[in-house]
Formats: sequence, C-alpha cells, structure tokens
Amino acid sequence: MIQINQHTEIGKVVLKTKNNQKLAAFYKEIIGLKVIAESVDSVSLGTGKRILVELVQVKRAQIPKEAKTGLYHTAFLLPSREALGSFLQHLLESEYPLDGAGDHIFSEALYFRDPEGNGIEVYADRPRAEWQRDEAGNLPMATNQVDGDGLLMAGADMDWSGVPKDTKVGHIHLQIGDIEATRNFYQTMLGFTIMTEIPSALFFAAGDYHHHIGANIWAGRDLPKLADDETGLAYFTIKTADIEKLQAYLIQQGITFQEKDDDILVEDPNGIKLRITEHSWQQKS
Repeated sequence: MIQINQHTEIGKVVLKTKNNQKLAAFYKEIIGLKVIAESVDSVSLGTGKRILVELVQVKRAQIPKEAKTGLYHTAFLLPSREALGSFLQHLLESEYPLDGAGDHIFSEALYFRDPEGNGIEVYADRPRAEWQRDEAGNLPMATNQVDGDGLLMAGADMDWSGVPKDTKVGHIHLQIGDIEATRNFYQTMLGFTIMTEIPSALFFAAGDYHHHIGANIWAGRDLPKLADDETGLAYFTIKTADIEKLQAYLIQQGITFQEKDDDILVEDPNGIKLRITEHSWQQKS
C-alpha cells in the first residue's frame, strides 16, 4: 500500500454531453467560468489557464433513464466565504433552482444540477483550524442548515463578475456500485486516505483535506456503468507529483492501465475512468 502525495488534487471533470452550446452557456453564465478552448465538438471552461470542466458532445447522445455509475457531483471550491455569499446572491438573482444547501462543519455548500442533470456543488471551506475532528483525527459526517442570510451578508460587498481566478475543483463525488472494491482501489491502489466513512459512503483525501473524492451507493448497489452514447462523466483527472511511483505500484499489483502523453489512464472497479497527470505542487496551475 502506498501513500499519495499530500498536494495531490483533482484537475478537471470531463462530461459527455447532448448539447454543448446549452451546457457551455450554463457553465459560463451560472457557474461563472470562462471559455479557455473550443473546437467543433468540445468546449473547455475554467479560470485563467486552469481548465475545470471539459464538455465533449456525443453524437446521438442519450440521457440515462436509470441510475448508472459515474458522477454524483462536481464540487467547485471558492476561495472564501465572501465569494460563496456573492455567488449565492448571483444564483438567487438568476432564479436558477437550488436542490439544497448544507453546512458540513468544515465547509458550507450549495447544491444544484446543470441542464443535463449533472450534479454540482459550489462551496467554501472554513479555516482548517476550525475543523472539528474526533479522537482518531477523522472528520465527522454532518449536514446542518446553512446560514443563508449570513452568507449573503458576507458577500454583500463583492460585485459578481464570475468565479474568482483561484477557484478550482475541490473534490469530485462519485456514484458507485461497490463500496469495498472502491475502498481497495482508491485507498490501497492509489494511496488516498479515508477521512470519513459511513456504511453507504466513503470520503478519500490526499493529506489532511476533508476529501478529494467522495463515493456513495445511495442509488443502489451493482449499478451498471454508462454506455458510450450516454451523457454524464467521461473521466476526471488527478494531478500528482507521484505519477512514477503510482505507475510502478500499479504494475506491481497487476492493475491494467494505459499510458498517453505521459499520463496514466485507468478505470476504477465501477467502470469510472480517470486520468492521472504529472503535477509539481510548486508550480501554479
């Protein structure tokens, strides 16, 4: 078993789409991202030069009619509570429907869906000194009511002009079909630490973050994976300085993977694809 570098983080989320123009407009106008690159069938959006979401249009795409493994939500991390308050005000003014909100003690979060049903979380972390941990150092699972008025007051002096440039994908939450196989893959094979665990969900992190990857079976066990022509998660990327160590360990464990442009392409036990890329934490994204 290895331990992944504490500076490892999620890079971008790549979505298969039915209507790229409609989704790109949503991620620009509602989320506040900017178009970084565009081609006939793909649009990359993010902040500065950092791509956070890539939309890939699929010919004759179908939106799944039943629960499949893949994306539960993409979680965009804003740099401050003030930024989250400003975003909430923008969301209310846009009249875009919210699914809910949660105060998770270590963070405050807003939840909704894009026009093709992909789950989204926009959140801000509290200072780490305020995170509550149990005797073993684990973070408790809690969802309390968000102080919406307090959030709006915190962001009252910020003019909305899109998400701040240091916004990133703080974590990705996956819909899976097998808890134990998922635990083995992300903890044993890739070296993430389980920070929080309940019978129906696991939350993995590099270092002492609350989680970079969530995984749940709330839609049921043994879910089928997405078909090639179905919309949803194509793959997500993990940025780490440990790619050579990971590659050697995967070979040692007999895990099948591909190499492309010095990246590792691998599929988890739920049929979810990920791309592991080389990234030195000293460099800016």
